[in-house]
Amino acid sequence: MMQLLMLMLFSFISAVSVGFSFDFSFVWPMLFCFQQPPFSCSISLVPRQLTDGCDDSISPQYLAEWMDPAVIRDLHINAKEWQCEFPKFAILSDCANITTNDVCDGWIFDKSIFSSTIVTDFLLVCNDSWKPTFVSSLTMGGIMVGAFFLGPLPDIIGRRKSVLILSLWVSVFGIGLSFSRNYEEFAVLRFLNGMGCIALMQGLAIWGVEAIASNVRVKFIFVIYCFQSLGNLLTGLLAYLVRDWVTLQLYLFIPMTVTVTYFFVLPESTRWLTVKKRYAEAKKIYERAALLNNREIPPHLLLIPVGDPPECLSVGASSPSCNSPEDASPWISIWHIFKTTCLLRRLLILFCTWASAMLSYYGLSYSASNLSNDVHLNFVLIILVEIPAYVIGMFAVDLLGRRAVITITFMLGGTFCLLAGIVPHDHYELIVGFSLVGKFFISMQLVTVNVITAELFPTASRGLTIGLCSTMGKMGGIFAPIMSAMGAADRSLPYVIFGGINLTVGMLSLMLPETKDLPIPATIQDAKDLELKTLDSFGCFRKRQRQSTIALNTSTNSI
Repeated sequence: MMQLLMLMLFSFISAVSVGFSFDFSFVWPMLFCFQQPPFSCSISLVPRQLTDGCDDSISPQYLAEWMDPAVIRDLHINAKEWQCEFPKFAILSDCANITTNDVCDGWIFDKSIFSSTIVTDFLLVCNDSWKPTFVSSLTMGGIMVGAFFLGPLPDIIGRRKSVLILSLWVSVFGIGLSFSRNYEEFAVLRFLNGMGCIALMQGLAIWGVEAIASNVRVKFIFVIYCFQSLGNLLTGLLAYLVRDWVTLQLYLFIPMTVTVTYFFVLPESTRWLTVKKRYAEAKKIYERAALLNNREIPPHLLLIPVGDPPECLSVGASSPSCNSPEDASPWISIWHIFKTTCLLRRLLILFCTWASAMLSYYGLSYSASNLSNDVHLNFVLIILVEIPAYVIGMFAVDLLGRRAVITITFMLGGTFCLLAGIVPHDHYELIVGFSLVGKFFISMQLVTVNVITAELFPTASRGLTIGLCSTMGKMGGIFAPIMSAMGAADRSLPYVIFGGINLTVGMLSLMLPETKDLPIPATIQDAKDLELKTLDSFGCFRKRQRQSTIALNTSTNSI
């Protein structure tokens, strides 16, 4: 019972914290932090003339007292004409004292919704209006770089140490965002923060998956995503209550410091220790767990290969002779994956599923963000669609299997996207409904793809393979806003593209192995043995038969 309570507490704190940081730092920046409120040229001081204008130079108002009804009406109807150049002089009051047309060098922002954003503080409008979008792309680049270069960190130094380092990384750079003095500092910190967020999320997920029994492993991952959605809902609530981006950043990233404490209260992954052949350390953790739960240690946990050198049996052993190269080194392990036909094919299919899932997930999210004129309500509606998808998916993957859920969600998600694309333009509510139902299935699909990726590759390279797949997924995410922007010219085109890609990848997913009720692979050979669970067992089958015959003769000793 104590172990279960600790696990629930671990999953809640980590998932909510990661939900705060990761999704806010990447998925929703334009909704809150980068929100561009209505604005207009400031007429407090006329350029190149030292004369007072209509607006108060100290506390200017967006809809100022000097504006007559004609000016206010024109400001609403022709907003763009008031934003980057001074408006027509004929419509202005005599207080303007403007005699020549000129470009703005100051702006007044509407603060009725947001008191401050990145746009208002760094004046990212007119000629600099491209900068918020660039920072979003730069953050995506940081996530891609982090997934590739920091993703293997849990495989190299261990789950426990990597979570400590990455928690400090995310906390420091996340909190540092609030103290950015200019746009350039903010952009660099966003890049660095994106690197750490994705790596931390991967490290926590891998650590949790390896720490629990296989019969609740998948539920744990789905629970993490449920709590992540809860964290996103709390983010929306905070954004509704706190309309200042600096304070909001502090509220979002200070909770990340909690994950630093995991190093001091949670043990290292025994699976990682076993693969590294640090058997004595793993045995100590098993003994503590058995004492805490008043249970006996299962005998199979204490078996080690006879051929291991004696120095591998001592605490802290990390000699190169203790490690089988392809099963201990993440880089050698990934090289063997690339050399093995069935494992390489598996990895390429997963690249496609990740890219398709993230392209569709974020693309539909951007498209659904126009449900109403209330940015906070839009955010809540988009997130609420995900929670039932995760809850249903939690049971569906154990009932139907991972491969079946992935294939079904790709097919149904693609079908509803196509329906949203072919519905006549004047049926807006129906379009929104189909797109949200499509997002329901794609949300379930996204988590299941995460689950099966963690279950298809050996322990040594699990972090690296998840990092590679995540990087390919972010490639799909990069194109999501582009697809959404294409909808301005042709509303149907993005939905048709999402639908076609999902249906195609859904067929490819039938070639993946089924991992339901199976232990996660520890070695390259374990991963190849999963090929027997595919609908087409060519490639590794005959090789597996030969090697399994040899494996039967392998002896074991007790730790």
